[in-house]
Amino acid sequence: MINEEVLKEKLKYLIRIAAKNRQFDIIDMYFEFTYTNESHDKMESYDIDVKFDYEGPLEFDMYSFAHDIQRMSEKLRDVLGEYVISREGKLVSGINSNCFSGEPMIYSIEYKVDEKHLFNLGYRFNYAED
Repeated sequence: MINEEVLKEKLKYLIRIAAKNRQFDIIDMYFEFTYTNESHDKMESYDIDVKFDYEGPLEFDMYSFAHDIQRMSEKLRDVLGEYVISREGKLVSGINSNCFSGEPMIYSIEYKVDEKHLFNLGYRFNYAED
């Protein structure tokens, strides 16, 4: 059985460190694991929802704003993909792993020019066939 609590805390720590250098101030993270069997010893996928304050540039006009959000979400996916969870519940480097994230799900945006840039995005990590 995979120890979810220990795994979550380790991954939170690694994500927060990687995010600091990339203009993300992580406020909260939520994890959800999906398993291939009832014994919970092999994962099918996992979700990470991240609430954060983005400290990078965002344009106010609608077209540029949408483009900036896309770039921001790609940068966050890169942060989350540096370390991934293997099917067996171990933390591994995202480079050359068989675990990949899909496109983000936007849960909320709290945006006020020059004051507030809070986002809540979710990513699902799936495994390539072994």
